[in-house]
Amino acid sequence: MLTSLKSKLKRIVSNYMGSLNSRLLSEDIHIKKASIKGNVNLEFGVKIVGGVKISGNVSIGKLSVINGPNTDIYSKINSVQIGRFCSIARNVSIQEYHHKMDRISTYFMSKNIFNNSIESDIVSKGDIIIGNDVWIGTHCVILSGAHISNGVIVAANSVVSGYIPPYAIVAGSPAKVIKYRFDTAIIQKINDLAWWDWDVEKIQQNEELFLSTLTEDILNKYLLRY
Repeated sequence: MLTSLKSKLKRIVSNYMGSLNSRLLSEDIHIKKASIKGNVNLEFGVKIVGGVKISGNVSIGKLSVINGPNTDIYSKINSVQIGRFCSIARNVSIQEYHHKMDRISTYFMSKNIFNNSIESDIVSKGDIIIGNDVWIGTHCVILSGAHISNGVIVAANSVVSGYIPPYAIVAGSPAKVIKYRFDTAIIQKINDLAWWDWDVEKIQQNEELFLSTLTEDILNKYLLRY
Protein backbone atom coordinates (compact mmCIF):
# COMPACT_ATOMS: atom_id res chain seq x y z
CA MET A 1 0.00 0.00 0.00
CA LEU A 2 2.81 2.41 0.90
CA THR A 3 4.58 1.72 -2.39
CA SER A 4 1.35 2.46 -4.24
CA LEU A 5 0.85 5.73 -2.35
CA LYS A 6 4.39 6.87 -3.04
CA SER A 7 3.92 6.01 -6.70
CA LYS A 8 0.80 8.15 -6.88
CA LEU A 9 2.61 11.02 -5.18
CA LYS A 10 5.59 10.88 -7.49
CA ARG A 11 6.66 14.39 -8.26
CA ILE A 12 5.29 15.77 -11.54
CA VAL A 13 6.11 19.26 -12.73
CA SER A 14 4.06 20.44 -15.71
CA ASN A 15 3.92 23.96 -17.15
CA TYR A 16 6.03 25.04 -14.19
CA MET A 17 6.94 28.74 -13.93
CA GLY A 18 8.85 30.89 -11.48
CA SER A 19 11.88 30.34 -9.29
CA LEU A 20 11.15 27.85 -6.52
CA ASN A 21 13.81 27.49 -3.86
CA SER A 22 14.94 23.96 -4.67
CA ARG A 23 16.67 23.51 -1.31
CA LEU A 24 13.27 23.62 0.35
CA LEU A 25 11.56 21.29 -2.11
CA SER A 26 10.81 17.80 -0.79
CA GLU A 27 10.48 14.69 -2.92
CA ASP A 28 7.14 13.16 -3.97
CA ILE A 29 5.51 16.49 -4.70
CA HIS A 30 2.91 16.88 -7.46
CA ILE A 31 2.89 20.26 -9.21
CA LYS A 32 0.86 20.70 -12.39
CA LYS A 33 0.03 23.93 -14.22
CA ALA A 34 1.13 26.13 -11.32
CA SER A 35 3.07 29.38 -11.04
CA ILE A 36 5.36 29.36 -7.99
CA LYS A 37 8.01 31.90 -7.05
CA GLY A 38 9.75 33.13 -3.95
CA ASN A 39 10.77 31.40 -0.73
CA VAL A 40 8.29 28.52 -0.95
CA ASN A 41 8.66 25.48 1.33
CA LEU A 42 6.71 22.35 0.38
CA GLU A 43 6.68 19.25 2.57
CA PHE A 44 6.29 15.63 1.47
CA GLY A 45 3.32 14.77 -0.71
CA VAL A 46 1.99 18.28 -1.35
CA LYS A 47 -0.23 18.57 -4.44
CA ILE A 48 -0.62 21.90 -6.25
CA VAL A 49 -2.70 21.55 -9.40
CA GLY A 50 -4.95 23.28 -11.89
CA GLY A 51 -3.61 26.81 -12.25
CA VAL A 52 -2.62 27.77 -8.70
CA LYS A 53 -0.41 30.85 -8.24
CA ILE A 54 1.91 31.11 -5.21
CA SER A 55 4.30 33.98 -4.52
CA GLY A 56 6.36 35.11 -1.54
CA ASN A 57 7.23 33.53 1.80
CA VAL A 58 4.89 30.53 1.84
CA SER A 59 5.08 27.14 3.56
CA ILE A 60 2.71 24.23 2.88
CA GLY A 61 2.66 21.16 5.12
CA LYS A 62 2.75 17.46 4.36
CA LEU A 63 0.14 15.99 1.98
CA SER A 64 -1.88 19.20 1.72
CA VAL A 65 -3.75 19.69 -1.55
CA ILE A 66 -4.18 23.10 -3.23
CA ASN A 67 -6.61 23.11 -6.16
CA GLY A 68 -7.13 25.58 -8.99
CA PRO A 69 -8.17 27.21 -11.13
CA ASN A 70 -7.94 30.74 -9.78
CA THR A 71 -6.48 29.90 -6.38
CA ASP A 72 -3.84 32.46 -5.35
CA ILE A 73 -1.54 32.51 -2.32
CA TYR A 74 0.44 35.75 -1.99
CA SER A 75 2.72 37.25 0.65
CA LYS A 76 4.99 40.28 0.53
CA ILE A 77 5.54 41.49 4.12
CA ASN A 78 4.80 38.54 6.42
CA SER A 79 4.41 34.82 5.74
CA VAL A 80 1.61 32.46 4.79
CA GLN A 81 1.81 29.19 6.74
CA ILE A 82 -0.41 26.26 5.74
CA GLY A 83 -0.34 23.13 7.89
CA ARG A 84 -0.49 19.44 7.06
CA PHE A 85 -3.37 17.50 5.48
CA CYS A 86 -5.18 20.66 4.40
CA SER A 87 -7.69 20.76 1.53
CA ILE A 88 -8.02 24.07 -0.32
CA ALA A 89 -10.60 24.32 -3.10
CA ARG A 90 -10.59 26.23 -6.38
CA ASN A 91 -11.16 29.99 -6.57
CA VAL A 92 -9.64 30.71 -3.15
CA SER A 93 -7.67 33.90 -2.43
CA ILE A 94 -5.11 33.88 0.40
CA GLN A 95 -3.36 37.26 0.55
CA GLU A 96 -1.21 38.48 3.43
CA TYR A 97 -1.21 42.19 2.52
CA HIS A 98 -3.66 44.83 1.30
CA HIS A 99 -3.83 48.42 0.05
CA LYS A 100 -3.06 51.29 2.41
CA MET A 101 -6.23 53.18 3.28
CA ASP A 102 -4.83 56.26 5.09
CA ARG A 103 -3.60 58.10 1.98
CA ILE A 104 -5.52 60.29 -0.45
CA SER A 105 -5.75 57.28 -2.78
CA THR A 106 -5.70 53.50 -2.31
CA TYR A 107 -4.15 53.18 -5.78
CA PHE A 108 -0.60 51.77 -5.97
CA MET A 109 0.94 55.23 -6.51
CA SER A 110 4.46 54.26 -5.51
CA LYS A 111 4.63 51.39 -7.97
CA ASN A 112 2.56 52.64 -10.89
CA ILE A 113 3.18 56.40 -10.88
CA PHE A 114 6.51 56.99 -9.13
CA ASN A 115 8.19 53.75 -10.30
CA ASN A 116 9.17 52.74 -6.78
CA SER A 117 8.65 49.55 -4.81
CA ILE A 118 5.12 48.33 -4.12
CA GLU A 119 6.10 47.79 -0.48
CA SER A 120 5.30 51.40 0.42
CA ASP A 121 1.81 50.99 -1.06
CA ILE A 122 0.78 48.01 1.07
CA VAL A 123 0.24 47.07 4.70
CA SER A 124 -0.13 43.80 6.59
CA LYS A 125 -1.86 42.77 9.81
CA GLY A 126 0.55 39.85 10.24
CA ASP A 127 1.14 36.29 9.14
CA ILE A 128 -1.67 34.17 7.78
CA ILE A 129 -1.64 30.92 9.76
CA ILE A 130 -3.70 27.94 8.65
CA GLY A 131 -3.47 24.92 10.95
CA ASN A 132 -3.53 21.21 10.19
CA ASP A 133 -6.46 19.34 8.62
CA VAL A 134 -8.21 22.54 7.52
CA TRP A 135 -10.76 22.43 4.69
CA ILE A 136 -11.33 25.72 2.84
CA GLY A 137 -14.27 25.70 0.42
CA THR A 138 -14.50 27.35 -2.97
CA HIS A 139 -14.62 31.13 -3.44
CA CYS A 140 -13.21 31.90 0.04
CA VAL A 141 -10.99 34.87 0.87
CA ILE A 142 -8.39 34.61 3.65
CA LEU A 143 -7.08 38.03 4.68
CA SER A 144 -3.99 39.41 6.38
CA GLY A 145 -3.60 38.33 10.00
CA ALA A 146 -6.07 35.44 9.80
CA HIS A 147 -5.40 32.49 12.12
CA ILE A 148 -7.37 29.37 11.25
CA SER A 149 -6.86 26.64 13.86
CA ASN A 150 -6.59 22.87 13.42
CA GLY A 151 -9.56 21.01 12.00
CA VAL A 152 -11.55 24.05 10.87
CA ILE A 153 -14.00 23.93 7.96
CA VAL A 154 -14.44 27.24 6.12
CA ALA A 155 -17.69 27.14 4.14
CA ALA A 156 -17.77 28.31 0.52
CA ASN A 157 -17.94 32.06 -0.14
CA SER A 158 -16.59 33.00 3.31
CA VAL A 159 -14.18 35.80 4.23
CA VAL A 160 -11.79 35.14 7.13
CA SER A 161 -9.81 37.95 8.74
CA GLY A 162 -9.32 36.94 12.39
CA TYR A 163 -8.96 33.98 14.74
CA ILE A 164 -10.99 30.81 14.20
CA PRO A 165 -10.93 28.27 17.09
CA PRO A 166 -10.08 24.57 16.59
CA TYR A 167 -12.62 22.35 14.81
CA ALA A 168 -15.08 25.17 14.19
CA ILE A 169 -17.27 25.31 11.09
CA VAL A 170 -17.46 28.92 9.92
CA ALA A 171 -19.40 30.70 7.20
CA GLY A 172 -20.18 34.20 6.00
CA SER A 173 -18.53 37.55 5.41
CA PRO A 174 -17.03 38.06 7.89
CA ALA A 175 -16.85 34.37 8.76
CA LYS A 176 -18.59 33.42 12.01
CA VAL A 177 -18.74 30.13 13.91
CA ILE A 178 -21.84 28.15 12.93
CA LYS A 179 -21.07 25.04 15.00
CA TYR A 180 -18.20 22.79 16.08
CA ARG A 181 -17.34 19.45 14.50
CA PHE A 182 -16.94 17.76 17.89
CA ASP A 183 -17.47 18.54 21.57
CA THR A 184 -14.76 20.17 23.66
CA ALA A 185 -13.43 16.91 25.14
CA ILE A 186 -12.96 15.28 21.74
CA ILE A 187 -11.35 18.40 20.27
CA GLN A 188 -8.80 18.48 23.08
CA LYS A 189 -8.01 14.79 22.63
CA ILE A 190 -7.51 15.16 18.87
CA ASN A 191 -5.09 18.01 19.46
CA ASP A 192 -3.29 15.91 22.09
CA LEU A 193 -3.02 13.00 19.65
CA ALA A 194 -1.61 15.30 16.93
CA TRP A 195 -2.01 12.58 14.29
CA TRP A 196 -0.90 14.99 11.54
CA ASP A 197 2.66 14.58 12.82
CA TRP A 198 2.57 10.83 12.15
CA ASP A 199 4.30 9.40 9.11
CA VAL A 200 2.27 7.71 6.38
CA GLU A 201 3.19 4.22 7.56
CA LYS A 202 1.81 4.90 11.04
CA ILE A 203 -1.42 6.29 9.63
CA GLN A 204 -1.87 3.21 7.46
CA GLN A 205 -1.47 0.99 10.52
CA ASN A 206 -4.43 2.70 12.22
CA GLU A 207 -7.22 2.43 9.68
CA GLU A 208 -10.03 2.39 12.26
CA LEU A 209 -9.08 5.82 13.57
CA PHE A 210 -9.26 7.44 10.16
CA LEU A 211 -12.11 5.59 8.44
CA SER A 212 -14.62 5.21 11.29
CA THR A 213 -17.09 7.77 12.62
CA LEU A 214 -15.10 9.38 15.41
CA THR A 215 -16.11 8.68 19.01
CA GLU A 216 -14.46 9.46 22.33
CA ASP A 217 -13.98 5.72 22.96
CA ILE A 218 -11.97 5.35 19.75
CA LEU A 219 -9.86 8.37 20.63
CA ASN A 220 -9.21 7.09 24.15
CA LYS A 221 -7.95 3.80 22.76
CA TYR A 222 -5.42 5.51 20.53
CA LEU A 223 -4.34 7.98 23.18
CA LEU A 224 -3.51 5.05 25.46
CA ARG A 225 -1.67 3.33 22.63
CA TYR A 226 0.44 6.34 21.71
